[in-house]
Amino acid sequence: MRVSVIISSRLGWPLLQDLLGQDVVAGVAVPATGNEESGQVAGLLAQAGLIPLQLTRAGLADALTDWIAATQPTAVLVLTFPWRIPARVLGLPPQGFINFHFAALPGYRGPEPTFWQLRNGEPAGAVTAHRMAEGFDTGPVLVATPVPIAPHDTFGLHRGQLALAAVGTGRQLLAGLRDEVPLPDQPQDEAAARYWPRPGLADVALDWHEPAEALARLVRAVNPWNRGALTLLRGQPLRVLGLTARPETVAAPPGTIVLAAPGQALLVACGGGEVAQLDMVALDEGYFTGGQLAGLGLQVGEVLAPLSGAERAAPV
Repeated sequence: MRVSVIISSRLGWPLLQDLLGQDVVAGVAVPATGNEESGQVAGLLAQAGLIPLQLTRAGLADALTDWIAATQPTAVLVLTFPWRIPARVLGLPPQGFINFHFAALPGYRGPEPTFWQLRNGEPAGAVTAHRMAEGFDTGPVLVATPVPIAPHDTFGLHRGQLALAAVGTGRQLLAGLRDEVPLPDQPQDEAAARYWPRPGLADVALDWHEPAEALARLVRAVNPWNRGALTLLRGQPLRVLGLTARPETVAAPPGTIVLAAPGQALLVACGGGEVAQLDMVALDEGYFTGGQLAGLGLQVGEVLAPLSGAERAAPV
């Protein structure tokens, strides 16, 4: 049995390495997007001595048709891809196209589910292999591997765990395609389905009226990919990369600095009188601990402000 692989993210790299080690890869293709992560994948493929097919959005169906005819795979495995696979090519391989979605389905469809699962405080994510259908992240589930989300996992940490878990998911899938183990081919429950869009600027902005733990989840969900969650300090963007919910309560408006101890701590009032400790922040001038930021002259009573409408409309 041979599989062809489409890959556009380092999320799929450990699985691709494992498939190469099993000598089951008939061909590799990548999208010609020119973005940073695609470039990183191209570099990894070059180091492995692989020359992938470069796919473009224009003419995608014809390119995939020719590639499948040339590589003759049992299935095409999609390890992240930015574009919709044309419906007319999905049935060309005997076992079709099988997508590896790095989240639980059907509740977390969409292009960036890791952010939303962390933001929502889910106890676990998943690696889900499913047959591809015409709609994004639809089609029967073949293998689902739960991946716990620890209380202090960041986006980057959980993403790394997902990438490693995909290796086991891939091995189970191959065993099923060889008829060594049953594959459930379980249709997704459309009543439980939800599509989560790619997060925009408003989604990564701190709303100090929220409870402290909700703000801590947001900060973990954008670390490191957005270089922190956003707020305004004296009218300038401040990115928060580390935030801890504190046990104290205060009678101060949300966003108000309630303790600024140089070299020690910087505490901010949140919704419901709760308190958040700023552990790590980023300014144009550099990265600082909360205590270091306090040492730059912040005063108790100053307010970290929400982003204005114009700032929310800007790129993330």
